[in-house]
Amino acid sequence: MRLMRSPRAVLLLRPLGVVLLLCLAGACGAAAAHGLPDESRDLSVGSAAQRDISGTRAVDARVSGSEWTWVEASCTEGPLDLASRGFRSRLRVKADDRGLLLAYDHQLGDSCAQTVMQRAVPGQGRDATWAITEVARIAEPATAACAGRAEEDRPGDVRMRGEFLEVSVQRSQWCNGLEVKMIWAPAAPAPLTDAEVVRHYLAHFERRDAVAVAGLFAESGSLVEPFDLTPEGGPTRLEGRDAVEGWYAEAFGNTPWLALSVDSLEPGTVEGQRIAEFQYMDPRLEQPFRARNTFTLAGGEIFEAQFTITASEADSASAE
Repeated sequence: MRLMRSPRAVLLLRPLGVVLLLCLAGACGAAAAHGLPDESRDLSVGSAAQRDISGTRAVDARVSGSEWTWVEASCTEGPLDLASRGFRSRLRVKADDRGLLLAYDHQLGDSCAQTVMQRAVPGQGRDATWAITEVARIAEPATAACAGRAEEDRPGDVRMRGEFLEVSVQRSQWCNGLEVKMIWAPAAPAPLTDAEVVRHYLAHFERRDAVAVAGLFAESGSLVEPFDLTPEGGPTRLEGRDAVEGWYAEAFGNTPWLALSVDSLEPGTVEGQRIAEFQYMDPRLEQPFRARNTFTLAGGEIFEAQFTITASEADSASAE
């Protein structure tokens, strides 16, 4: 998993392998035996060069809250066959005053799942290109092969063609560095699975979005945290979604950046329980510490999240 977009000096373990993702994206065995199209002019956000948007229309805030299921994909050179390789995906879209948050839940074969979140910001002008920035990537299992690598910031398009949503990204690893276009069909809203809830929680935590994190909790859900001890010396329990949001808003507001590196995501010992092991870093720490979140889930919501520090800074450093 990649780090948050924070100072590069932060050193956390980061998966480097991209074999599975690139193979699924059609990169394995793809030779540059012939000249590739010149897409050098496609890297300017807001430009209209080298784009064919005929038959499409710009999206607007009305897509907020919509859900989509992946239909097909293509590269500059032609169709991109992902379905035969076990690729499935669902996209959830939220709009705000900055643009769109695109939350993808990818299934890569039978043994790899990803939650990838992108920030899509429109250019100046109704038909200008968008700026696409990847803001979180959580893989399950948390291995290099499943996580792949983060996409760099680049231009793209988010447009409607009839009832279908088209999301295009320039210089994509899905297409050996050429443009990828993903086509999405409208889907009825569906609750997140338990695994997706945990991945979304970690992704929104990494984004420092207290509202989105708390929105994953049930109205009566609770957070057990070890930082503010009770008079008896035990962890504090915050009851209710509003209290959870307030705690995260204060926690995120007190640090200009944070970094999260997921070590493992696993089912717990009882039904509806999932456990995330991770390392955490922010400017107040000299070394990352190791921690665990134990989630109790039902119906696509968190009923309890228990945060536990499993190794101090010194212990974490020596464990490396």
